[in-house]
Amino acid sequence: MYKIYILLFSLLILASCGNKHEGEQKTGLLSNLIDITDNESKGVDEILDFYGGYCKYSIGFSASTKDGKKKYFELEMSQSDAIDERLDNVHLPSSNVAYIFYKNLKEEKKNYNEIHVSLISKDNNKREFSFPISVLEQVEKRMIVLDKTINLLKDKEFEKIKEMLNNELVPFDKEKLIPRLKEIEPQLGSIQEFLFYGFKVANHKEKKILHLSGGLLRDKQNNEFSIDIDFDSDNSELYQLQYKL
Repeated sequence: MYKIYILLFSLLILASCGNKHEGEQKTGLLSNLIDITDNESKGVDEILDFYGGYCKYSIGFSASTKDGKKKYFELEMSQSDAIDERLDNVHLPSSNVAYIFYKNLKEEKKNYNEIHVSLISKDNNKREFSFPISVLEQVEKRMIVLDKTINLLKDKEFEKIKEMLNNELVPFDKEKLIPRLKEIEPQLGSIQEFLFYGFKVANHKEKKILHLSGGLLRDKQNNEFSIDIDFDSDNSELYQLQYKL
């Protein structure tokens, strides 16, 4: 269901807490034997620039009778205020850490089956996640719909956004959404930048739904922004468009 929330909401603007390589730590036997590539190093740097704190990384293998042996790159984040403030929606920072690292890879993508992410809160609660390279690859492809939607909002092409809305999966009134967007946009001001916060894939009515979330930085008032789309399709249909102010 689409939602537009008019709330007092302080947008989390994630910023760098350190210089290049500050907070980077290498761990694990295999990691000590193999140097990471420049692209992998750039991925770690970008994660630290975005979230601050400390990032330990390692390379390893996991094996199971079902899936066989898999090679993974693991990223362990700790002492990050930005991540701690997002632990109520832990799928967002965990997926974003994996995505930031993934999108810096070039030929290295073929070297790994998964990206593992561990988030350690300031009270030492550890959460662990695994993101297959195939999922991250599909998310990267589907980001084109997010970019298209944001560009239409920038250009105030509301009728084109309306054409993208699909209310068959989750019923909602498309006729009410567009007037509300037209009403809210002048209050928020021009879009200056978009910060991606992360994604989540969930099953709904025999479809895989991809939730993409981030923050729109504006010249008057920032707002959180998310869309829900078909994970497997190449279409530009929006099952949900949501604002939080």
